[in-house]
Formats: sequence, C-alpha cells, structure tokens
Amino acid sequence: MRNKILIVAAHPDDEILGCGGTILKFKKTHNIEVMFMTDGVSSRSNIKSLKTSKGIRINECLKVFKYLKINKPIFNSFPDNEMDSVPFINIVRVIEKKVFSYKPDIIITHFENCLNIDHQLTFKAVVTACRPVKKSSVKKILSFEVPSSTDWSLNNKKNFHPNYFVDISKFIKKKINALKIYKSEIRKYPHSRSLKNVRALAQVRGTSCGRNYAEAFVVSRIIK
Repeated sequence: MRNKILIVAAHPDDEILGCGGTILKFKKTHNIEVMFMTDGVSSRSNIKSLKTSKGIRINECLKVFKYLKINKPIFNSFPDNEMDSVPFINIVRVIEKKVFSYKPDIIITHFENCLNIDHQLTFKAVVTACRPVKKSSVKKILSFEVPSSTDWSLNNKKNFHPNYFVDISKFIKKKINALKIYKSEIRKYPHSRSLKNVRALAQVRGTSCGRNYAEAFVVSRIIK
C-alpha cells in the first residue's frame, strides 16, 4: 500500500513555492492530496475585483494541478490574511476531518514563524489536529519555507533552520514551470518570490546537502 502525503497550505501557490519539487518527486510512489485554507487574494482585492481575482487564482491553481497530474485540491473558505478572526477550533476541525478520512502518513505544511498570519495559524492548526494519540495515522510532520514570508520574518528567536532536505535536481525545471502558471503571483527579481530567486534558493538548499537543487524543511515530528 502506498504511503499518503497531505499538504496543508494557506494559499494557492504556497504548495509550489514550498514543496513543488517534492510533490513531483514523490507523486509516483505516494498518494498526494492538497488542501488550501483561503483563496489567497481576498484581502488585497476591492469588492468590484474580488470575484475576478478569486477566479483567476483558482483557475491558475487548477491548471497547476493538471500540470502536476495529481488530484484536484480542496479549497476551504477561511478569510484571507484574517484567519485569526475566526475561532481557532473551526480551523482545527477542518483539518481533523481531512486527516480522519484520508489517514495520511506524512503532512507537509508551513513553518510556524512565517511573517504571514495565515501561515502561522495553518501550522498551529495542523499540529493541534495531529496530536500524537495512539490511533493517529500521521508519522511525520514537515514544515516548508515560502519565499517572501519565511525569509522576511524578523522573529530572531526561531528562524527557519532546515534539518531535512529533498533532492529535487531532476525536478527543478518542472517546479519552475509549475510556478510560471501562477502568473498573477510571480514578481520581478530581486523580489523574493521571483522565478530567479526560487531557483537560486533551491540551489542554496542543494549545496547545504551536497546536491544541485533541493527543497528544505524543518522536522516538527517523526515517529518510527
């Protein structure tokens, strides 16, 4: 039986920025499903453009998943960049329900100290939903970095110090191609979320583990 990976991301595009190469690498050996907590655009759109912005983002996302050749993602509707405005237990319950039904072995989500509040709460909700009780299916929780959120955080007490690396040397080109589909989210260099920087970051993470390109994670929990 194939192991199952659940990726819990705050916004569409976080999954490619944080672990797009890992998805491409493991999709042939693992079942992979992705769930998003918000639409990622509502907080920056006025009422007139909101419907159009959401439509563009979702359409881009669906094209990405078609390119990746994995199941369509789950779209939740928590308020964008305002997940702290809803009861935390409501966020936890949505994740708990998915974990209970899907029974993933591995969960990949955000780093706890990203600048973005939705990233922070998504991580916290995942850890809460995946309490290490005896019947839990989850054996590994990994946190990814998101350029322009993780690296812009000024939390000096706990910055992103990866201790788990996935070699994506064979998949860096496809990761970049997938990211290009999110045209509305790409920025020009030297922005942290530029294509040039995403490639450069993968190169830096690769040199940290003796590979050409890698994605880096922080281990939150591993049970053997």
